[in-house]
Amino acid sequence: MSMPEAPEQAWKAEVVRRLEQGDGLEFTLAQFAQTVGTTVEDQALRIFLGQAVASGAAKKIEAYRCPISSCKRVLSSAGAPYTICPHCSTDYLKEGVEPLVELFYRLVGENSRDIRWMIIVHGMNSRAKWQEEFSWQIANRLRYSAPVLIYKYGWATIDVLVRWLHRRLAKRLGERMRIAITQALASQRPSKPDIIAHSFGTYLLSLVLDDPNFEDLNFGRVITAGSIIPPDFDWDRLIASGRVEAVLNHVGAKDTAVPAAQFAIPGTGPGGRIGYLAKNAVNVCEPTFRHSDFFEPENLCAQIADGGLWHNFLTHPLEHFAPQRGFAPSRWKRAPLAVRAATRILGYALFALAAPFSWLRRQVDP
Repeated sequence: MSMPEAPEQAWKAEVVRRLEQGDGLEFTLAQFAQTVGTTVEDQALRIFLGQAVASGAAKKIEAYRCPISSCKRVLSSAGAPYTICPHCSTDYLKEGVEPLVELFYRLVGENSRDIRWMIIVHGMNSRAKWQEEFSWQIANRLRYSAPVLIYKYGWATIDVLVRWLHRRLAKRLGERMRIAITQALASQRPSKPDIIAHSFGTYLLSLVLDDPNFEDLNFGRVITAGSIIPPDFDWDRLIASGRVEAVLNHVGAKDTAVPAAQFAIPGTGPGGRIGYLAKNAVNVCEPTFRHSDFFEPENLCAQIADGGLWHNFLTHPLEHFAPQRGFAPSRWKRAPLAVRAATRILGYALFALAAPFSWLRRQVDP
C-alpha cells in the first residue's frame, strides 16, 4: 500500500503544474487552499507560500475587490484609489462603501500563450487525409479561433534535384507567407504565425528563413515533422534574432525517407532522424513513427489535444517545457560527396526516363 503524499509535496506539485502550463499563476490564499484541499487557516500552507515569496519564486500583490455582492470583481491596484467600480459602475462614495483590500500571490513565471493562427507546409506530392481535416481538428481540439493556411506548392518531380528550382519554390512560399501576414495584420492578428512543416516542406521553410529577401518575415513557434533540414541548420541564430520564437523537431525513429534525402535532394539532411544540433532546438523522438505517421488521424488528434506534445509546445511556457523522449544529438557529418553525387546522377537518369509521365501528371493535377 502506497504512503499518502505529504501536504508540502502536493503543494510543490501544484506550483510546478501551474508554472509548466503557465496558467493560474496569480491566486489568493483561499483559491490555492481550495485547489490543494485545505483551508486558509492552515498555518503550514501560509508558511509554504511565505517561503516561496522569500525565495523569489513568488510575489505578494495587494489588490482590491469590489464590495458589491453582485459584482465582487478584482480591481487592479494600479487604478487605486477607486471611487467608482469600472465593472458595475457603482459609485462607492454615494453608496458609502470602500473597495475590499485583498492579498494575492503571483508565481514568477511565463503565462501560457494562445494560438492565433498558423501556416502548414505539407510534404512532397502529399494528398494525405490530414490536409482535409487539419483545420477542423484545430478548431475542435485546440478550442481557439485559429485560422489555418495550408500551403500547397503542387507536385514536385524533377524540382527536387535542382537547387535553383528549390529556390523558386521557396520564393513562392515566402511570397504567400508575406501576403498571409499582411492579411493577418489587417484582421488585427499577430504578425507571427505558428508553423507546422512536413518533409520537403521543412526544407522549403529553411530556404525562406535563410533568404535575405524574406528577412522581414518572423514566425512564432515552429514544428517540423519528418524534417529533411540538415541537423546543423542554425536555429540558434534565428531564435536569437527573433525570426523564430522556438522550434520543435518531431522525429520518427522508423522514418526511412529522411535518411535517404541527402542522397537525392541537394542541400537537405536527416534532421528528422538525427535531430537538430542547435542548443535551443527541442528534439523529440517517437519510437514507432514512420515518415508520415505524425498526421495519421489518431496521432494528429493526440498531438493537438490538451496535454499532447504539439499542444503543449504551442501553448505552454518554454522555460518549463521538457517533453518525454526529448534528446540532444551531439554530432553529425554529411555523407561523402562522391556517394551523394553518384546517387543524384542516378536520380537524374530515372527522372529523365519518367519525364513524359511527370509532364502528363502536371497537366492533369497541377
